[in-house]
Amino acid sequence: MGEQGMPEIRPIGTVGVIGCGRMGQPIAGHLLDAGRDVVVLDPHAAAVEPLVAKGARSAATPAEVAAQADVILVIVVDDDQTRSVVSGEDGLLSTARPGSIIVICPSLNPRTCQELAAEAEKVGVRVVDAPMVGGHRGAKDGNLTLMCGGPQDAIAALAPVLSAFATNVCHLGPVGAGRVGKTTNNMMLWACLRIDVEALRLARAYGVEPGTMRPAMIVGSGGNVPLQKWGSHRLTWPAKDLEVAVAMAQEVGLELRLTELLGPLMAELSVEDLSDLS
Repeated sequence: MGEQGMPEIRPIGTVGVIGCGRMGQPIAGHLLDAGRDVVVLDPHAAAVEPLVAKGARSAATPAEVAAQADVILVIVVDDDQTRSVVSGEDGLLSTARPGSIIVICPSLNPRTCQELAAEAEKVGVRVVDAPMVGGHRGAKDGNLTLMCGGPQDAIAALAPVLSAFATNVCHLGPVGAGRVGKTTNNMMLWACLRIDVEALRLARAYGVEPGTMRPAMIVGSGGNVPLQKWGSHRLTWPAKDLEVAVAMAQEVGLELRLTELLGPLMAELSVEDLSDLS
């Protein structure tokens, strides 16, 4: 038996990928490139066709994926979709074999992850929550960072699979901790980006152009990743990310004064504003 009386983890042969969109398709592609046997599922046929052409097999339901796979990556949009995939009718838990691992990649409420993990445990299946940091570019380049929560034996067993598309796998604690890691990372990302904009605007107002100022800022004590990757941020998710952070803080009675101010400040910015400071 494995940790906490769970069945031993299955030898990892087939990997399932549910959700083959902007993140899931390149991730599945990296797994195929690494020589993995991959079974894929997406409601849109066009999303799986390139993967099938590379050697993946397609499935019609999550249950069909789980019947074949030892590890299943769930790369859908939100809590409701994840619940449907994992525990709904024809969901993964209806056919998942004891000792298999479900990896939840979207950024969910930690309690959702914990509830699904408890359901999975009843049938001998481990759940790891592994929100992704690095966006579409990170998925495409295969250098994502994963903020993981879950049992230690599962994280260790997943290493050969995750290494196909992630360069950093951070184990932060039990199931749900991954979501906490992703949220805190995003808080820092948007705070840095906003202060970078204000600093570059101030520099320009005093006659120092952003293109000249940025290299000096990067090597200074205020250097940060958004400065290094200037121009790569699409500003797609700051509102959602910061709303989640504030909501999580409210649940535990914590005041995040800067984060509460940051939402409206980020809403004022556009990709054009960043380009103007290139």
